[in-house]
Amino acid sequence: MSLKLQQEQVLKQVLTQELRQAITLLQLNCAELGEYLDQLALENPLIERKDTDSYQPVYHKRSQDRMTEPYRTHQKESLQMYLKRQAIDLSLSEKNQRIFQFMIESIDSNGYLNESVDEMAAVLEVSAEDVEAVLHQLQSLEPAGIGARSLQECILLQLRRKQERWHEAELIIEKHFFLFARKAWKEIAGKTGVSMKTLQAIQDEVSLLEPRPGLHFSYEEQHVYIEPDVLITVMQDHITFELNQRAFPDIEMNEGYFAMIQDQKQHEAHAYLKEKEQQYNWLAQALKQRKQTMTHVVREIILHQTDFFLTGKHKMKPLTMKRIADILQVHESTVSRTVKGKMVQTPYGLMEMKQFFQAKLEGYSLEEASSYTVKTHIAELIQTENKKKPYSDQQIMTQLQQTFGIRVSRRTIAKYREQMNLPSSTLRKRYD
Repeated sequence: MSLKLQQEQVLKQVLTQELRQAITLLQLNCAELGEYLDQLALENPLIERKDTDSYQPVYHKRSQDRMTEPYRTHQKESLQMYLKRQAIDLSLSEKNQRIFQFMIESIDSNGYLNESVDEMAAVLEVSAEDVEAVLHQLQSLEPAGIGARSLQECILLQLRRKQERWHEAELIIEKHFFLFARKAWKEIAGKTGVSMKTLQAIQDEVSLLEPRPGLHFSYEEQHVYIEPDVLITVMQDHITFELNQRAFPDIEMNEGYFAMIQDQKQHEAHAYLKEKEQQYNWLAQALKQRKQTMTHVVREIILHQTDFFLTGKHKMKPLTMKRIADILQVHESTVSRTVKGKMVQTPYGLMEMKQFFQAKLEGYSLEEASSYTVKTHIAELIQTENKKKPYSDQQIMTQLQQTFGIRVSRRTIAKYREQMNLPSSTLRKRYD
């Protein structure tokens, strides 16, 4: 066996550190970019962010309602502390205090107890009867429904707390909860003799109760607010857009620090300055390129979705990222990274930028109906239907064809309805 050295030339693509960072920078949203720049500014004394005085609207992540004032954090009492304060009036013995403490530490953010009575009794080395007694006391506290071990128990606890007890409703929830939830009301009526009208009234009462009594004490739910990256407005059929300056900030060089380092004669100081200056120049260029890319993408979105912005959600056209990429002569992944995680304020509320990219329906051209348009029509039909005679998926299919000239299958209607979390006609029906 002979050994020999052989030289071979191979051509392959290698991403530089600067290019990898530019790609990362492109897909950051408003909050993430701010954190990234703050971190770089700590590491590089030449980098300074330009402050902006312009006000941008702030939205709550859940409701998407605009906040009229900047969000301010504040101290809020935890659920456990709230329960502890109420427990003072219970006059618990030392043993029961230990059980009570274990229970409230086992309650999740929704207010549900995650441990069974037997498990708690075994861990605390007490009887199940002792645990049941303390659990009963815990469930007597505010908020109503606290300490429940299931949704069924949570609803029952709240019904039993009413000043005017409705024993018929309590019986239905206690004995026939799963049939009631599935809206198998005819079966319940046959077993109990309760009328459909009464079952509808019970459902209306249950819908007013709180399925997650601990939610109001959850920091995560209370403190999540977002800013749009792009603001699109329409005035007299003229569409304009503006990039949020906090989402697309500018930086400037700390000239004082730069001059101070330049005055130093040491070789190490000059080498350090050169490195940080290069980093600053790269970042300034990357931010400029990021802003230009977003500007081009937003312009193309507005151009392709003009009817949507001028006339309403039902006019959303099919659009693909590849189509935008071909027009801008960039890779499709560049458009994808630009759109990722970005929010847009439109005349119709806050939207994810990716929502403007919709698949076309089978059998239609790119200029015709999109899946978003069909979903909008489905939601509007369900919202305005007669709740005593709700539309079936077959009837919605017929309505779309006759009213809007859109042909889709019943199976597609069902799929889109489920994607929008809209229940079937059976579950939507009211029995007033």
